[in-house]
Amino acid sequence: MCCRAAGKPPGKSQGKPLLKSLPALVPALITLTLLFLPLLAASGYSETASTSTFPGAAPEYPASSTVPGAAPESMIPPAVQPADLSTIPSLLMDDDFIRDARAAIEYLYNRDLEASLEKLSEWQRAYPEHPVWPLWRALDVWWPILIDLENTTYDERFLIEAEKVIDVCEAILESDSNHMDALVVRSVINGQIARYYSNRYRWYRSFLHGRRALRDFFRIEEEHPDLPDIQFGLGMYRYFTAFLVEEYAIARTLSWMLPSGDRQEGLARLAVAADSSIFVEPEATYFLGHIYLHFEKEPDKALGYLRDLYHRYPDNSYYRRLYIRSLYRLNLSNEALAAIHESLDHPMDPESHESRTMREDLFAIRGLIRYYHQADFEGARNDFLEALASAEKLTPFAERSNLILSLYYLGELNIREGNRDLARVYYSRAATPDIDHPFVKKAREALRIHRLN
Repeated sequence: MCCRAAGKPPGKSQGKPLLKSLPALVPALITLTLLFLPLLAASGYSETASTSTFPGAAPEYPASSTVPGAAPESMIPPAVQPADLSTIPSLLMDDDFIRDARAAIEYLYNRDLEASLEKLSEWQRAYPEHPVWPLWRALDVWWPILIDLENTTYDERFLIEAEKVIDVCEAILESDSNHMDALVVRSVINGQIARYYSNRYRWYRSFLHGRRALRDFFRIEEEHPDLPDIQFGLGMYRYFTAFLVEEYAIARTLSWMLPSGDRQEGLARLAVAADSSIFVEPEATYFLGHIYLHFEKEPDKALGYLRDLYHRYPDNSYYRRLYIRSLYRLNLSNEALAAIHESLDHPMDPESHESRTMREDLFAIRGLIRYYHQADFEGARNDFLEALASAEKLTPFAERSNLILSLYYLGELNIREGNRDLARVYYSRAATPDIDHPFVKKAREALRIHRLN
């Protein structure tokens, strides 16, 4: 029987969470002064890294006038501006609309925009000027970016749609400065823009939009303190203000500059948002899972939230990958293998970009499990070859993280078998990209150690 593979499997979270994890949670950091922004930029991990199993570049969508997986331009009618904006009703206080909007959000997060729009079609016909409709367009365009955060092809379209949302809200607020729906929608989209800029490492812009979101949260709280959606932003605000002061010396030194926070209050507010908000229930669930996994170090609670997303949104490959990646990092190999098997069998267009990115990611994870945990080197080889094949169908593929990882391990497997020529081919391909990636460095070192240069 083959011996167990030497070395330590990659991708495991270890030790104290780095401050670099916080850009992924930038809506929570909107209370920080600009003094903290260089610190954030210099020291941590963003959502960009957390959307793929290992650090490195992610794929780009093929250039196209339509975002893959997003609605065509004609599917969501543009908002219609009425002559008197002051007549727009507050749908967020209508129980019937709240019921339908929650159902529509479920469809939207399960990547079924058509069903989502159909659920709200009567409301849109009755109130075509309401700001929720341009928000729906912007949220749909956001998903292809989130699935592949390294892709910048569709950033411009998201920002254009997001600005349209803000324009509609501000036109309404000029007529009625306390219009709750306009304030809520504007706070949601500013938080999303802040999150976008944090993943592009543009800290100042992220800070500005985050601050604008929080400003609206506070205004809404004054009039409607029990509105579930504002609990999301306020919960993030309370939690991370306290977290920074408790965990990092520089924050403690400057704590007099920061508002007070409370981690337990923050988590409680997020739980309210995850249970009963209209627009941000899935986001609150995601961030609760992220916080409990990376910051509170309570993986059982974290997996409860991430498992909920996995089962509630089976057609959302992002949540599938997130859950499986978390299982792998927690050394729950059997659970990860079961979820990988179920996900690979899940009906999905095999030629779609979303399917290929998921298959590439899942085959790479399964290859690592077989390599490190099962000493099944033949199975690992097949999985790395599958990951490689998926990566090579995506554009561009040369710097993809899973491609580089798979090339490196294929080199390792060939060294084990004494096939130096083929090992050289795989190592050389992995070592070629001029990027800061751990497996590029490992491949270069392997070429040197095994004298394959």
